[in-house]
Amino acid sequence: MTTRRILAVLSAAGVAGLILLAAPAAHAAELELTDPARDNDGPGLDIVAAGLTNNDYRMNVTLDYRVNRSGMTIVGLKARDRAGIRVIDKHRADGGGRTFLLSASDQTIQCGGLRADWDADDAELNVSIPSTCLWSGNYGAVRPWFLTEPIGAGSDVDYLQTKQWIARG
Repeated sequence: MTTRRILAVLSAAGVAGLILLAAPAAHAAELELTDPARDNDGPGLDIVAAGLTNNDYRMNVTLDYRVNRSGMTIVGLKARDRAGIRVIDKHRADGGGRTFLLSASDQTIQCGGLRADWDADDAELNVSIPSTCLWSGNYGAVRPWFLTEPIGAGSDVDYLQTKQWIARG
């Protein structure tokens, strides 16, 4: 092989490498919703924004509230041709609480990698769910809804929904 031929092959390989580096990585589908402040029906958590990212291996949900108060947040998830799953977060403004998953038949779904983090100063909840905990990882697009209630018995406080399906990315 001549020097000229070797340089041509290396040049072509370099251009291909640059194209691969410049190509965008796969991005998860994202949803961003806003909800008017003070539209809640009673005292409790007033949702002002919600976001959902549907990654290949993890779903991330972020909820912003008007103020940090005690209450229960329910994130309903519906996948096509699948029964619904609910993410339940029971939050106490003093820092206590717990997060878990429920099936459509109200059975607790064991999920080793479920994480929920509250930022009390910003009144924000971040939940991260491994995709394997959602329909054993066998789902595509999801449609969420968001609800807050008082802890214990009580009626709905705030509700936010979308008709949009969020693809898995």
